[in-house]
Amino acid sequence: MKKIILVFAGIGIITLTAITIKPSWTSDKSIATSKAEMNIEKYKACIEACNTCINSCKKVGHICNKNDTMAHCKKLGKECITACTYAVGFMNANSILAKKKCLECAKVCEQHASECEKFNLPNCKKHARDCRKTAKLCSDVAKL
Repeated sequence: MKKIILVFAGIGIITLTAITIKPSWTSDKSIATSKAEMNIEKYKACIEACNTCINSCKKVGHICNKNDTMAHCKKLGKECITACTYAVGFMNANSILAKKKCLECAKVCEQHASECEKFNLPNCKKHARDCRKTAKLCSDVAKL
């Protein structure tokens, strides 16, 4: 009976020790996570602008669908959504290719903004401003 009690007491002590002592590898992981979060923080404004641009492109896309003269704008809108989506993905991953994708995104957004400004519609004008803001922030990230 004493042996069983000693065995359970030993198991209890080992369990408590394992619970209270933090393994060294977990602190390394948290340091790496915090570094990644700090690196992603530098992309925050650009990510937000890209997401706004994506939503704005989708809204304006419905207008483009109704008007045959806006076919080129519609095509650039799809490219803009794709470029912004890729840029956001690469920035969130803190990829070494994030700057390159942001530069590509900036070019597409600028082209789409220029095309949208050709149409005298309030939604298109607002969207052009969203695209230009995204283009500027993506260009800034590309220069980091």
